Amino acid sequence: MPESVVHFVVRMPSALHEKLSSRAMEEKASLNAMIVAILRKIMERPKPNGQSSTPNDTPTAGVGGAAEQGQMAR
Repeated sequence: MPESVVHFVVRMPSALHEKLSSRAMEEKASLNAMIVAILRKIMERPKPNGQSSTPNDTPTAGVGGAAEQGQMAR
């Protein structure tokens, strides 16, 4: 059975959008496909205690969080 698709709007600085768009063009991928791949890769990283991250246990960025400050995990 196919996966369901969720539509989600992301606000980001225009400079970040330009960088992501350029990278997607270089990789001959859609911007959406590239962002989904990046998010999957981040979610599959082991946590410091050795467990994988899952969407249900990932903290959300609040006011003053990395997302608010325009920073990305590397």
